[in-house]
Amino acid sequence: MFSRLNQTLNDYNPSTICCTDDIRAGVVVPVMFKDGDWVVLLTKRTQKVTSHPGEISFPGGMYEEKDRDLMKTALRECCEEIGVRMKDVRVAGRLDDERTMTGFVITPYVGVIPYPYTFRLSESEVAYLIYLPFRFLATATPSMEEARHKGWVNVVPALYFEGERIWGATCRILLKFRRIVEDGQVQP
Repeated sequence: MFSRLNQTLNDYNPSTICCTDDIRAGVVVPVMFKDGDWVVLLTKRTQKVTSHPGEISFPGGMYEEKDRDLMKTALRECCEEIGVRMKDVRVAGRLDDERTMTGFVITPYVGVIPYPYTFRLSESEVAYLIYLPFRFLATATPSMEEARHKGWVNVVPALYFEGERIWGATCRILLKFRRIVEDGQVQP
């Protein structure tokens, strides 16, 4: 699985957003092979965090100078938020940068994590994990919904899975990942 996904992502030319005022962030799009299907791991953020409380996201966070690059940021934050050791993530490749309406530019990296895995959630940041089956993602049709931030209204894609709303940049990243996997004919 890893080699085909890695080849597909290496053949893909992700877009980069140059930014001056936006906050740079790196995230891991964690993928596991569970029960005969790929699963994308998502986090439900706690109400205690200052950015995007209660939302569904990928493990990740803001770039820090000590990181040297956004992939290190993504891996460091994945370790801090859900307890995945950096050595346990096999980075398969990078996806397109995504801008959020809250002023972040996110650089996502697809990382394969072994299954089963014992996660250690940061109690202050992550309420729980969501295992999103790729077979659900492969057939899901997003709805377009209004989202408001500081008086601005944007129309963003949203998916609903087991009562959870996955929307905005997280949803766009998932949909682009789906398209890249399908175009590359990557099979679990």
